Amino acid sequence: MKIARRLLVGVTAASLGILGMSAAPSQGAAIPKTSVPSAASVQAPTGKWKVRTTFFAKDGSDVPLREGTDSWGYKHIQQRHPQPDTSLYGWIDETLDNGTPKPDHNDPTKRVVRWRLAKGVMFRVVFSEKVYSDSHDGRPRGIITAFKE
Repeated sequence: MKIARRLLVGVTAASLGILGMSAAPSQGAAIPKTSVPSAASVQAPTGKWKVRTTFFAKDGSDVPLREGTDSWGYKHIQQRHPQPDTSLYGWIDETLDNGTPKPDHNDPTKRVVRWRLAKGVMFRVVFSEKVYSDSHDGRPRGIITAFKE
């Protein structure tokens, strides 16, 4: 799976120092310490804001899949369009990797991505790029729904 491959490459690169973590940053790459929150200062989201897993869209957008409610997120997907997690996560990943995010005509903070799966079925992912302060992690709401059309 692409998620596992990304994770393995990231861990390997970090352990080998390929990402330059062991070298001093160049002067142009310095980041002011005030703009980078420490891991201890970021409160982990709970309840409906808890992140089940993270995906990235083709354009690099952060697309978390949160627990959600009856109207968005994992809970909504499993109530309205139930699928086994392994299939659902694979289809979401494939769609976000290959499809092109387009603006939702009804809500400019949402994006719609469609992709034809190997079985010939269209799969749709709708996600929100809007950040809510209630999430406490500074990340967007993420996936609203995902389903086979």
